[in-house]
Amino acid sequence: MAGWTPSHQIDNGGTGAINARKVHRQRIFDVVRKFGPISRAELAKRTRLSPPTVSAVVEDLVDGVHLLREVGTGTAQRGRPPVMLSSNAEYGLVIGVDIGSQTLRVALADLDGRVLERHREKTKSDSREGALEQIEDVIERVFRQSNRDIKKLFAIGVGAPGMTNVTEGRVIEAAHIRGWVDVPLRDRLQERFNAPACVDNDANMAALGERWKGIAREVDDFVFLAVGAGVGAGIVVGGRLHRGHRWYAGEIGRMNLDRRQWQVDYGQSGYLEQHLGMTGSDGWKSVFDAAVRGEASAVTMIDELAVVLGTAVANTTTILDPALVIFGGGLSHAGTLLVEPVRRVVARIVPNVPAIKISALGDDAQLMGALYSALEMADARLFELAGASPATGN
Repeated sequence: MAGWTPSHQIDNGGTGAINARKVHRQRIFDVVRKFGPISRAELAKRTRLSPPTVSAVVEDLVDGVHLLREVGTGTAQRGRPPVMLSSNAEYGLVIGVDIGSQTLRVALADLDGRVLERHREKTKSDSREGALEQIEDVIERVFRQSNRDIKKLFAIGVGAPGMTNVTEGRVIEAAHIRGWVDVPLRDRLQERFNAPACVDNDANMAALGERWKGIAREVDDFVFLAVGAGVGAGIVVGGRLHRGHRWYAGEIGRMNLDRRQWQVDYGQSGYLEQHLGMTGSDGWKSVFDAAVRGEASAVTMIDELAVVLGTAVANTTTILDPALVIFGGGLSHAGTLLVEPVRRVVARIVPNVPAIKISALGDDAQLMGALYSALEMADARLFELAGASPATGN
């Protein structure tokens, strides 16, 4: 399905002037997005294009395809103040979806990543079709609530609570939603909304979110460890997500920390998930709140959690040697309560202790990662549109 792909009728048999114009438009658009608001004179300096060329291309981008807009005037030491240019962030819109086992979160953002509207409600996890219809309905609802035109939807990013085949956009298995086995989620959303979609594991999306807007912005090697109803990890190596040969990287819920229990059948979970998994993010929050109040049972639970979690982090460190481990999901409610006990356990096992921090985004990490993925797809379309000839109407 390619309903969202612009159709460019460019004559490639000409002298090359059209191709040059396309390159100029793309270059100018890219510079405005990076450095705007920016004047035409500054654009000419940064792009090394002549002022007449910049003026002609800007006119096309402002009045022809409306990818740029004039946003007032700047300052000048003498003469007339320059008219400043910025990207038209609402030329298109993107959707981010975080399908939690307990909560469904959806956000609508412009092309600069500014969130315009968001909605959350309890996930309909008791039905395969019910959950799919709920996602579609909420996407439409945020457009209505924000008074934005759904025809401007450029891309959809989705974080799913289970293993996913990213290439095909299929949820291989989401244990906490009934019937979610081999779900063609990407194709379903693309057919419904006529916009490109991508689907990834929620822990992977959370890692992307932290690298985009969280505490991993300058970190190329880190692990996002999410603990809630399930246990998973998003792994970033060399600045790129590591998903594994069969999309299984990060499924650390099955990590076994006790060789004596190697034959135990944990069903759809595993040793680590059995020892750490609780009823969603709120379950962990109540434990941490109780520990802060000094309740003995909660303090004991956190001590036990630190040992199990610290051992898992140490084992992960021996293989990946990350610079940073981020605690998210329910663990994001721990504050500093959990970090030091876990660090002590890790230091007892391995010499190369990574930095251990609490997620800066909390429950929004997955949602921000989903938005980032959608924006990446939108950027590809924008770059193509920037190079299109206004004479074609694209």
